Amino acid sequence: LSEYGIKSKTGKMLHFEDEESFYKQLGLKYIEPELREDTGEIEASAGGKLPKLIKLSDIKADLQIHSNFDIETSHDLGENSMEEIIKKGGELGYEYLAFTEHNPSVSGHSDKKTVEILTRKREKIDKINYSLIQNGSNSVKKVFNSLEIDILSDGKLAIPVKALDLIDFALVSIHSNFDLDRNSMTKRVISALSHPKALIFAHPTARKINEREGVELNWPEIFDYCLKNNKWIEINCDPMRLDLPDSLVREAVKLGVKMTFGTDAHSCDGMNNMTFGVSVARRGWAEAGDIINSRTLEEFEKLLKERW
Repeated sequence: LSEYGIKSKTGKMLHFEDEESFYKQLGLKYIEPELREDTGEIEASAGGKLPKLIKLSDIKADLQIHSNFDIETSHDLGENSMEEIIKKGGELGYEYLAFTEHNPSVSGHSDKKTVEILTRKREKIDKINYSLIQNGSNSVKKVFNSLEIDILSDGKLAIPVKALDLIDFALVSIHSNFDLDRNSMTKRVISALSHPKALIFAHPTARKINEREGVELNWPEIFDYCLKNNKWIEINCDPMRLDLPDSLVREAVKLGVKMTFGTDAHSCDGMNNMTFGVSVARRGWAEAGDIINSRTLEEFEKLLKERW
């Protein structure tokens, strides 16, 4: 074996129809391209311990989507209506979706006003779900009422606690004060995740590729907290984020921390970015069982009911 190929004992260069045959000649199981990083994949192949990597076809949901429902946020709204997004979800073959618009702006609303806004959204979601039950023509059978909530600098959530009762679950994420030291940032995140409705830590390093470095976090502590408290960490599929990075995905897989996919789509077209998140997960040795989005609607609802 050399960089030129495999030769027989007589010096003849061997030829193979496909990569699987090449690996078989070496006594190895086929190694998926995403794993070829010299990080133990050869030993795993020889020992029959390669992961069965997650595939795009395993995905049954998108758990971060922003519609144009006017939630009066200080961040950007999506471009498309909930109905248009549901239609797109059906085209992608999904069973369920989560609408995760950014929380209403903190400075512009009283607690009472925030509750009023989220009550309107709750009513909208209820009507849509009733329609989905009655219609039955779309593969999307249910949509979840969620929010992407800012983690404030002190670790509190940028929404009144009583308003959290109006949503099914929350994504929490960092959008400010990126320069805190590692210890302070870690405490900030764990504080935010401590609320029962705070289920998913979204785009967790807060990086933007070629634009902003990720925040400093004590990842062993974050992973330990998520594992012990059944919190999930997002793999954000936006090409500008790809966050959680693959190296941390692999650490999460080793520890048994569950992850989610969210396209962070602000348009129907953005929902096509799921493939990028799947690629990140595959590079991190993730199997379908490591990713919550591989669960059926029935399985996902059971996971939620077990929590509350």
